[in-house]
Amino acid sequence: MEYEEIEQRLKKCVETPMKPIPDDVLAKETDRFNEKHAKSLEIFEKAKALIPGGVEHNLATNHPFPTAMDRARGYKLWDVDGNEYVDYLMCGAPIILGHHYDPLDDEIIKLIQEKGPATGLTSEYEILAAQKIVDHMPSVDMVRFLQSGTEADMAAIRIARAYTNKNKVIKISGSYHGWYDQFVYSLHVPGTAGLNSRGIPPQIFELLIDVPPNDFEALERAFDENKGEGDDGIAAVMVEPVGGESGVHPVHPDWNKRIRELCTANGALMVFDEVVTGFRLDMGGAQKYLGIDPDLTVLGKIITHGYPSSGAVAGKEEYMSLLGAGMGTKPYVGGTLAANPISTAACYHAIRLMEENDAVAKATAFADRLVKELNELFATREDLPFFLYNFGPIIHYVTTSFFKVDLAGPVPFEVITRKTTAEQYQMVANNEGVNSLAGTRMYTCMQHDDEALKHTLETWEYIMSLIPKG
Repeated sequence: MEYEEIEQRLKKCVETPMKPIPDDVLAKETDRFNEKHAKSLEIFEKAKALIPGGVEHNLATNHPFPTAMDRARGYKLWDVDGNEYVDYLMCGAPIILGHHYDPLDDEIIKLIQEKGPATGLTSEYEILAAQKIVDHMPSVDMVRFLQSGTEADMAAIRIARAYTNKNKVIKISGSYHGWYDQFVYSLHVPGTAGLNSRGIPPQIFELLIDVPPNDFEALERAFDENKGEGDDGIAAVMVEPVGGESGVHPVHPDWNKRIRELCTANGALMVFDEVVTGFRLDMGGAQKYLGIDPDLTVLGKIITHGYPSSGAVAGKEEYMSLLGAGMGTKPYVGGTLAANPISTAACYHAIRLMEENDAVAKATAFADRLVKELNELFATREDLPFFLYNFGPIIHYVTTSFFKVDLAGPVPFEVITRKTTAEQYQMVANNEGVNSLAGTRMYTCMQHDDEALKHTLETWEYIMSLIPKG
């Protein structure tokens, strides 16, 4: 589906009155959820006394309460109550070979048994992993491993400021770049500004320029008004290459190209946040897929296929060579467990196995089928504006389009009521054994098959049957 059609259908969805599940039917589904997830509820009640909010995973489906998982294999999950799910969360995108993939796990188990998990010193796997990334990503000459995508975003901005001697950063509204102070601004929904910024001094954002997605005039104006050095100049533009929230806010076909041109013309660095798109959209990342070379690339959970302590900043030698180890005058980054043998071995072997299995192509082929067949199902109900679009094995399914509510419009509170309705649909999907990301997104792996497709279609056919026609 092309950009213009996606935007038109998103707009239509926001303008269409919501279709909530009737209260009596919803009550029965909620009772069914409570019965099917009794042990999860017990765990949640215990967690609330020990963990703030009772849940630590920002990708969890929390309505009416989060489910606790027991194990995973292939494209399936099983929770502590024994319920089985077709999984489309895929740990938030990094799982492409499939959960608990033996050829990868066997390598890590062997590493731990024979060598131990970490020494705090250099391992050969650092070089092997870095070389794999360099081999695939067109703009990358050097890699520095860190422990999360958030850390990698922090490092990228530090490099950009050190290289350019400028301090301002452009962030595209609605995009997510981790929970680093300066980026917790206009998260998820464009225009939310400091809504999620409690605990962050407001002066932190004096060096941040928030530009609405696909607003070419605002982007150009930001550069025109900030042509100086230090606090008066732009060091970098942070970019989610397929759009904010991995394409929830899809980019105009010329958007990345124009950012590239303006960065080059004004001596700013273009930073691609490829925490989701790297090695998922394409083995060469969005940069290869789109034909745009950023100056720096941020990688996160995607590079270790679900193994922890996962992140990296990568890019051209001209910029990456500013970094160094230990104390000194270079931009400082650190992390005792960064580049540990488990993480870097997982990176090396995961990429190797993805190459050998053509994993991205297989995950994409299934995503294309799922999008086509679900769209055909949704088209049987003209009163429902539901639809899907995908960027390779990154699928967005739209039911209430709460991310696109205009907060400056007459009914900004609809972002809440629309999100609540989407959560109701997701609860029913959960009852039927389909797990996805917060009622808006699905990621596929190379192991999703006909059985998964059939089960997903049947689940949505059931959800639609609960929504009155008209």
